[in-house]
Amino acid sequence: MKVSLGKKYFFSTTVVLTLCSCGWILEDHRYDYLKERQSEPIKSSSEESTRPIVDYYPIPNAAENLVGDSYEIPLPAQVFSSGATNEIRMHKLGEIRWLYVEALPSSVWPLMKDFWALSNFGLSYEDPNTGIFESDELLVSSKQTKLQMKIEHGIRQASSEIFLSHLIKDDDDNWVRVNMEDNLEDSVLRTALEFLSEAPSSGGTSLVALNLNVGQKAVLKQLEDGSNFIEMNLEFPRAWAAVDRALKEAMITVNDLDRTEGVFFVTFAQEEEQGFAKRLFKRGGNASNEDFKIYIKELDQNKCTVTVDSASEEGEILERDVLSEINQSLS
Repeated sequence: MKVSLGKKYFFSTTVVLTLCSCGWILEDHRYDYLKERQSEPIKSSSEESTRPIVDYYPIPNAAENLVGDSYEIPLPAQVFSSGATNEIRMHKLGEIRWLYVEALPSSVWPLMKDFWALSNFGLSYEDPNTGIFESDELLVSSKQTKLQMKIEHGIRQASSEIFLSHLIKDDDDNWVRVNMEDNLEDSVLRTALEFLSEAPSSGGTSLVALNLNVGQKAVLKQLEDGSNFIEMNLEFPRAWAAVDRALKEAMITVNDLDRTEGVFFVTFAQEEEQGFAKRLFKRGGNASNEDFKIYIKELDQNKCTVTVDSASEEGEILERDVLSEINQSLS
């Protein structure tokens, strides 16, 4: 049987390419990434807000030629909760009440829309861009009032916070908050809590409310010098209360605290610890009793930072772990 010259050429070329590629495939390419070079960061417009970019797999800056066993890839720090528990609870701080929901605002929005549609308060206004619902005007003690609900992204990733205000018109025809003893905020929020508790756990997502998913209130960041901190877009009282609650959830015992200076004093005793601290000692190996100071610093009215400071060189390597655990437990 005759084979054309073109087919012979194609067959020969295919064999050569296959043999050449086999040599590359059989080589060990697991550590090729060590030869990569850091590129220039992507520049974004200063007029648009962007979410922080954290490199959890940094390329080591080293002059020597690294081989496979000389550099161990660090596991990315656990900096947020998966939010898989679908937890719903009510929080109180002074006169403020709000609901915490482990779901994105875009998923909470359609549920709250159903809540208002089924309630006796009516629904006169809704804006998925700002996360606001408003009821019809309600006559309370012969005065015109209304309820205003706002859905915001929570402290944790993939969480939401629901705030409610009972408003009344003052003498200047402005809407102001009803006095605590007369407003309906607590009772309506409890009704919303019951509604969410009975709602299906796998609800839908509102496309018109997707922008509400931006704006997480706590983000773990790292400076160029390698130091870490949590940036919280909260006023100091809420930031302090959130960290206090996170330490309890992480089973980190606070020996003392100074709210005026914004500091928690923590000591990890290896033989006594449970939960996160116990795992920390198992991973640390040589760690013994370590003292830490957890600082909450107010930058402005609605922004604070959380940092961890160790009293020893041995404890410095654990500072990021402690900070990550706090960040994971915030709610």
